[in-house]
Amino acid sequence: MNKEKIQYKNTEKFTPEVIGEVLEVQVKYGLTADSLLKKASKKSSSLYEFFDWDNSSAGEKWRLQQARVLINEIKIIVDDKEMYAFENVNVSIIEKESSSREYKSIVEIINNANYRQQLIQRALFEAIYWKNRHSELTELNPIFSLITEISEEWQSKK
Repeated sequence: MNKEKIQYKNTEKFTPEVIGEVLEVQVKYGLTADSLLKKASKKSSSLYEFFDWDNSSAGEKWRLQQARVLINEIKIIVDDKEMYAFENVNVSIIEKESSSREYKSIVEIINNANYRQQLIQRALFEAIYWKNRHSELTELNPIFSLITEISEEWQSKK
């Protein structure tokens, strides 16, 4: 990959100013979460708006993230196979005609057609995302082809 031909994609969120500040941090300090946060902490920084600077709000969000990580790290062993115990799925509340996300046990998900379909769709989405994220690694083309093939097969079944 030729470094001189790289062009950063500008979007509404990632403006040239934002990308420029990220690149500045990379050159001056090495790009780490810590060095980026230090740069963003100045109110004049275009990165400032990406962070929650209210400590009570940020603290609550962080604790919620820690709870998600804890749930996502629990594993079970079934027939000598280790797997994650819980997955997050969309749960319909028929009486209220609404839905919300909730962690369900993998056993319940595997045995419920709706939850199972959600999990398969998410897994395929993640595989496609991974394929697109690493498309420059031509050594992985056989895996990429299988992801595309299986995804197309799954979509045609719907």
